[in-house]
Amino acid sequence: MNLSNKLIIDQWYPTFIGVCDNPEHTVIEKKLVKECLSLSNKIKKGGKDWISNKTYTTLDTYNILENKEFKNLNEWIFNKILEYSTHLKYKDKYKCIGGWFNIYKKYDYQEYHDHGHSTLSSVYFLKSNPEKSSKIHFKFNINENVMEPTIDKYFNLTYPTAWYTPVPGRLLIFKSTLRHCVERHEDDNLRISLAHNFNKIL
Repeated sequence: MNLSNKLIIDQWYPTFIGVCDNPEHTVIEKKLVKECLSLSNKIKKGGKDWISNKTYTTLDTYNILENKEFKNLNEWIFNKILEYSTHLKYKDKYKCIGGWFNIYKKYDYQEYHDHGHSTLSSVYFLKSNPEKSSKIHFKFNINENVMEPTIDKYFNLTYPTAWYTPVPGRLLIFKSTLRHCVERHEDDNLRISLAHNFNKIL
């Protein structure tokens, strides 16, 4: 291969975040918000080992896969996981191993973490105010040091973080090892999200 004097940059290992808006969200939002709030009065809060242990979550205490009210939305999310993996030419088939919801009141947040025991994960914004609700942040480079190159924050191929506004009905899909957090919620209104983990079928 003759490259002459021209510099070629090969891109080998990028990070991919799937983004999709649910066209049926306005039809299901009110019902599912009501269901989440009702469950939160009955189900013990999970996340006892979180630093952000004031945030209500049903992680490890309640699986929304077992609730028929979430059935249609779960299936839509499952189909988007298939679409995501097909688009990226992943060769595995996936099974959802659990789903839960998080309710953020004012000043609630969640520290950086990952779902490293799974293969793919998703976050669905059920209730939020895009102008006021807390954003979700992703961190791509966990080996930062003081001698890293100075990065242009507007160049997506090298900047080590990204954030997404919580638009109601929006789904994010990503590899479970991708570290992410939710900044402190400054809105008086609730922010409710759903999360799912998927494992490849061995």
